Amino acid sequence: MDEHTFRDGARTLGETANAALLAQLSSSIEEQAAEATFAQPGKSDPAAARSVQVPITNSQAKYCRPNTSGNLEQLIKDCQPATFGFKGKDVYDESYRKASKLDASAFCSSFNPYELGIIDTIAQVLLPSIKEAKNMRGVRAELYKLNIYSGPSGKFQAHVDTPRSDSQFGSLVVCLPCDHEGGELIIRHQGKSLSFDWSNSALGEPAVPCVQWAAFYSDCEHEVLEVQSGHRITLTYNLYVSRGSGNLAGNCPWMDPKQLPLYDTIQRMLQVPGFMMKGGTLGIWCSHAYAHSSEPSVHNLPSSLKGVDMAMYEIFRALGLQVAVRPILDTLPDDDYSAEEDEEDDANSLRRSRGDVIGKGLRKFAVTELSTQYHRMDDIYEEWGEFYRDEVVWLSKLRHREPAVAFLAYGNEASVAAIYSGAALIVKIPPFLKRNV
Repeated sequence: MDEHTFRDGARTLGETANAALLAQLSSSIEEQAAEATFAQPGKSDPAAARSVQVPITNSQAKYCRPNTSGNLEQLIKDCQPATFGFKGKDVYDESYRKASKLDASAFCSSFNPYELGIIDTIAQVLLPSIKEAKNMRGVRAELYKLNIYSGPSGKFQAHVDTPRSDSQFGSLVVCLPCDHEGGELIIRHQGKSLSFDWSNSALGEPAVPCVQWAAFYSDCEHEVLEVQSGHRITLTYNLYVSRGSGNLAGNCPWMDPKQLPLYDTIQRMLQVPGFMMKGGTLGIWCSHAYAHSSEPSVHNLPSSLKGVDMAMYEIFRALGLQVAVRPILDTLPDDDYSAEEDEEDDANSLRRSRGDVIGKGLRKFAVTELSTQYHRMDDIYEEWGEFYRDEVVWLSKLRHREPAVAFLAYGNEASVAAIYSGAALIVKIPPFLKRNV
């Protein structure tokens, strides 16, 4: 966070508390950007859950919603004890894993993760963090198994899956709507953990059936806690990198931002009266590089946000906050019009005194005939496009810049100079009494 966010001199107790909260939020966001998003949660609407069917090919038994005790019992009978891999062998040990399974060759399902947008969502959130997949924007999902963990003792202790090929990067676990309690999926990565509770209790009252899912990287440790009652039925898909594209940010109903790690952190801060009590503007520089001053990105952002940028955008939207991707222009004094990378400190200093220059929308790179000999810098900004000034509280560091506008600069002689801009999430925080959290 910018250490000069607050005015110089003594701070009031309220300012000190607010600064501490902002520093904590800034640290959480930077940490999230560094670690990336290692697991992606989601759920369906009730209508999708009602259409799920899993016909079993060998006995013609069928599990569907609404299910009956008869067809569920037949499905369980058709399953075999589930093993796990250990030192290249399939091992059966109920003290480590107690579950039943059907291989993909033994059944088919009407559930299609492609039709419901799940695979595209995974591609846009998880793929950007995989260095080996930098030229791959798509995901191929291959149905692997159906598993049933039954109460009162179904479980799978902590383990790490072995990728089945070089192109596999993760797994997708889809929980079908079936009454059960317990059986939380715990996913761990680099000292962090996420818990996914798909039980009846987690759905609230009344419990509305829905398909829930989680995707995660292959190097994540995960376990299924003991099922206390009922049957926890899941479909597991292996995920492979492939070519594709994604433009889903802001239009992704299958993504559940409330299960993302930072959602609770931000929600709790919004509930604290001392956190930006009078409201204000937060700024988060985009973690990934976007050609935000080129023609395609002007139209594709924010829908083409990737990884942690997409996750943060969806979290703020889910909290009911006004959030947008905006270009932030270098702020230069009228007598200093160079915009080189090494003069970023001067630009930051001026931003603190006059406010950030924020474009009202994304703009493609522009060339103006205006010059510093006859015009103010604000005139050049206006030639680029509509803008406004605001005092932004920055929670992350600027990582990527793009040229925004070229103009004529006069020093000892005339030359062409450029103003650069960075893409950022700009979030409006309402006053405490107007927050609906």
